Order: sequence, then C-alpha cells, then structure tokens
Amino acid sequence: MRSPVRLSSWAIVMGLSLAPALASAEDAPRQYPACDRTPTQGDVSAAKGAFDAGNGSFNEADYDRAITYWEDAYRRDCTAHPLLLNLARAYELNGLKQHAVVALQTFLARVPNSSEESQIKRRIEKLQEQIQSEAQTAPPPAATTATTTTEPPPVSTTTAAAEQPPPPSSGHRPITPLIVGGAGVVLTVVSGIIWIGANSDIKDFEVKCPGRQCSAENDSARASGNAAITRRDVSGALALVGIAAILGGGIWYGVSKPTQSASTTPHGFTATVTPAFAPGYGGMAVAGAF
Repeated sequence: MRSPVRLSSWAIVMGLSLAPALASAEDAPRQYPACDRTPTQGDVSAAKGAFDAGNGSFNEADYDRAITYWEDAYRRDCTAHPLLLNLARAYELNGLKQHAVVALQTFLARVPNSSEESQIKRRIEKLQEQIQSEAQTAPPPAATTATTTTEPPPVSTTTAAAEQPPPPSSGHRPITPLIVGGAGVVLTVVSGIIWIGANSDIKDFEVKCPGRQCSAENDSARASGNAAITRRDVSGALALVGIAAILGGGIWYGVSKPTQSASTTPHGFTATVTPAFAPGYGGMAVAGAF
C-alpha cells in the first residue's frame, strides 16, 4: 500500500518543478497582418481609447494588459506604426523577446525611412543575442521516469549581464541662434563699410575746415562734415550691436541641446523614441499620443 503513495508524491514534486519552465516558455510570435486598409474615424477614435488604456496599464507595470490594449489599438488603426515600438518594449519587459523582435522588424519594414532605424537594428541584434544565449543555457528537459523519491534540485537562475547603453540618437540643434548670428555678421559688415566711408568724409571735412571751424563760404562743407560724423557714430554703434549678435548667437547655439526626432503617422498618432534604462531592462522608451 506504500508504493502508490510514493509514486503520487513523486508526480506532485515533478509537476511543481516543471511549472516554472512551462510558465516561462514563450509561444511562437505571430506576424502582423498586412495593413491594406485606411482606418475610419471611428477606428481612430477606438484606437485612441485603447492606446490610452494601455498607457495606464503600462505605467502600473501590468504589461499583459498593456499588450492587450495596444494590440487592439494597432489592429483598429494599422497606420499608427509607432505603436509597434510601444508593443516591443512591453513585450520585452514581459519576457516575450521574440515578440519584441517581430514588432521591431515590422516597424522597420513599414517605416523604412525612420530616423531611429540604426538604433532599432542594434536593439534587434541585442535581443537576438539574448534569445540565443538563453536557449543555450536553458536546463535540459526533466526526465520522465525516476527510481527515487528525492526532491529535484532548485531551478537555477541566471542574471543577465548589464547591457551597455545604446548611443543617443542623433538630433538637430535649433536654427534660431544661427539666424541671429548671421544677421549680426551682415549688420557688422554693412556698418563697417558705412563707418569707413564716413570716416573718409570726416577727414576731407577737416582738411577744408581746420579744427572743424568753417568760414561762411564753406557752409556746405560744414553740413557735409556734420552728416559724416553722424553716420560714423551711428554705424559704429550698429557694428557693436552686430558683434554682440554674432557672439550671442554662437554662445546660444553652443549651449543648446539637440532635439530628438519624432516619428509621426497619419491620423495624428505620434511617438518619440528615447533610450531608457531600468533594473533588468535596457532599451527604448516610447512616448506616444494620438
């Protein structure tokens, strides 16, 4: 009567030891269907609602629910391709790295001129390396027969090596400082030309009227000399303004930070991709909105 009890106990222990492996197994990812239709306004509105709900779940670290909402949003509006980047991050945080690869590859196929193409390709390579490494280090399947009732050893865990942060995506500095500096250059050059001409006229005036004291018959020379003095003073002041604009524009341009590029799609959906790092995760952060 003791043998059935021993076998039952062994079966329970083996079932418990296999549960984590079964839970961590990733189903084969599905390919996204072709986007061959234009979403209606109702589709876009429904996609927006699902997207917002997914954002709430993602912020609560409920990645299963976030994936469900975002998959529904992309199904309704398949032209909102940046949603694939949201899905890729949620998949990865949820341990579904093969799904993340498919989402990123689909995004590159549907947005071939994306400014984040090189960064996304590096992310795909990292994920594929991790998938291959995990497949090589996975423990062998548990034996189906046993002759003893000893408990199986605890399942070992491995800590993934911290990834190096990807290089920041390229951006563009604002053009306004360059416009200010260019205007300063033009103002300085024009003012310098006027100043040189006015200074030459003043020298002629001083030759005709020594000590700038003109006789009655040289009233025209006095008027011309006074006008030249005014031009010289005004052009000199404008040249100083131009030099200040050149220096200010250069400093402004030097301290300004490049702005990140934003991916946009029809129907008003936008997403900005930036590097993001958290314990156990290194990848891209996607901030999107309809």
